[in-house]
Amino acid sequence: MRDFLQLGPASMGIDPSATLASLFTDNSWRLPPARSERQVQLHAHLTTIILNNDDDFYEWVINGKLETKFSIGSVYNNLRVQGPCPTRDRIIGWGLRTSPLCLLCNSAPESRDHLYFDCPFSWSLWSTLAPRSGLDPARSWSSVLAQLGSLSPQTPRRRLALLCWQVCLYWIWMERNARLHRNIFRSVDTISRLIDRQIKDRLLSFRSLNPAASSTMMQQWLS
Repeated sequence: MRDFLQLGPASMGIDPSATLASLFTDNSWRLPPARSERQVQLHAHLTTIILNNDDDFYEWVINGKLETKFSIGSVYNNLRVQGPCPTRDRIIGWGLRTSPLCLLCNSAPESRDHLYFDCPFSWSLWSTLAPRSGLDPARSWSSVLAQLGSLSPQTPRRRLALLCWQVCLYWIWMERNARLHRNIFRSVDTISRLIDRQIKDRLLSFRSLNPAASSTMMQQWLS
């Protein structure tokens, strides 16, 4: 309401810590008198809303479908094929002047498919870490997606494979940005150790929720 009314707490006449429930009593809204056109609009809109005692819940719209439960898998399935990363081929496509070369290998034009994992630098990471998650490392973006999509759902193997893939994507992109914006260069071995530590920490965090799955994934990762 503060953003819509463009007023401070004193002008609004509403305590900053107030909740909607505290402003709605005996089936009616308890609001200070309207002093501006925006407040009149707000009062008029609120008269169309009746609060109830039902529990609140989030609604997620993924690919046009309304869901009441958030699914990481659904989000990745929807986003992964859209190629939203601002890689240099896309930046050039926007009309901006920049070198087309990959910041990691400096030997080929940078694109999403090159970065994951046609680039020799990123391939060195993925080809080493993917087998530890139980995956046969594939080099092309589409092949990796097909691999991940073929794994049985709700299994420790799939969960570990997705975790490994996501963490690799993240650190490769972080390294790319570190070189671009801060002129910081890290080796494959250094990034591999960072990924290893992050995945171990994540697997340990699963222990309280599902000890058996956590143990299975950790054994696979350490094998």
